[in-house]
Amino acid sequence: MAQQLDPPVAPRLPDPEMAYRQGFFSQFNNVLRLYFNRLSGILSVLLGPDGGTELQSPHAMLMSDVDQSSGGTTVANSVQFDAPEILEGIEIKGTNDEEIHFSKPGQYLVSFSLQVTNRDNQDHLFEVWVGFNGQNYPMSNTRYDVPQRKSATEWGHIVPSITGIFTVTDPENEYLTINWWSDSLLVFLEYYAAQSSPDRPEIPPVIMAINFVSRLP
Repeated sequence: MAQQLDPPVAPRLPDPEMAYRQGFFSQFNNVLRLYFNRLSGILSVLLGPDGGTELQSPHAMLMSDVDQSSGGTTVANSVQFDAPEILEGIEIKGTNDEEIHFSKPGQYLVSFSLQVTNRDNQDHLFEVWVGFNGQNYPMSNTRYDVPQRKSATEWGHIVPSITGIFTVTDPENEYLTINWWSDSLLVFLEYYAAQSSPDRPEIPPVIMAINFVSRLP
């Protein structure tokens, strides 16, 4: 099991006495022994055979298992994460499971991909960007052209993939959302059930990975 390591605190050494006394010297040695034992324990976790596998930091793998449709051509839609795989120090909140909340301040690496489907007979626009605390995150938008469907049963698809580092300073009040828009109601995020011949797993409409990378500078 991963360990939560607390930083060692330097001990308060006893005040020296004017003359040598074995009891005082033993007490002094004991204080230092306890402190260095603490340091040795931390270093053995960091530098031992398992290395960083014994450390624990906030991380998550987020998914969904339902289609996510557009609310309209003048509406910003938020991706929902209703089927998270891994949650450690990260929590999903919001009316539609769309808000990503963090337990600790720091810098987080966020990567995600979307399964975007177009069922129309013409190409359409699709944009995806980041929301932070209910506001648009500056310089975070990307535009795509989603191709028209190939036939009556074969849709057009794209898979936008975005990576960025975001800074969280106030975990109590800050949260992240992934927002999207299209100029057609026939463009949406699609979930595909498992397939056979050959056996293939489900395709979620969203896959997101989040990793804590650094404390605040």
